[in-house]
Amino acid sequence: MSMTHDQIPTAVAREGWTLRLHPGELVFARLEPGSDLPEWARDARPLSSIAWNESETSVLAPVDVVPGDVDRFGPWRAFEVEEHVDFLLTGVLHGIISPLAASHLAVTTVSTYRTDWILVPAEQVDQAVNVWRYHGYQVTVPQVATEMGTA
Repeated sequence: MSMTHDQIPTAVAREGWTLRLHPGELVFARLEPGSDLPEWARDARPLSSIAWNESETSVLAPVDVVPGDVDRFGPWRAFEVEEHVDFLLTGVLHGIISPLAASHLAVTTVSTYRTDWILVPAEQVDQAVNVWRYHGYQVTVPQVATEMGTA
């Protein structure tokens, strides 16, 4: 089912979204302009994303699938906004990332059709979880991450 902008009600985003930390680390890989989606980026979990522009092809993928000879930046950890986020809902990302920015934590985002993903440098995950929880966000952390000392 496709929707147009006039069919989706516009509303201001609420506070207190539920964020889920996914296991594993991600990196941004830089490929040559016009590169096809590499096999290693297909079916990557928890998230894989590709962007093309005239000067590069960028792939976000799990660190363990990206070949060692590929230019990369990271590692990042991914937090998924648990609820469906309507495209025209205003202020969602602002509300989620503002507490991190105020705490001088780095952040980048990726949006999918259903929701938003917040990427935080791997070494800042514990701080991000604490900041969000302080600001009233529910953050779920996988058992594996908890056992490793994350959050």
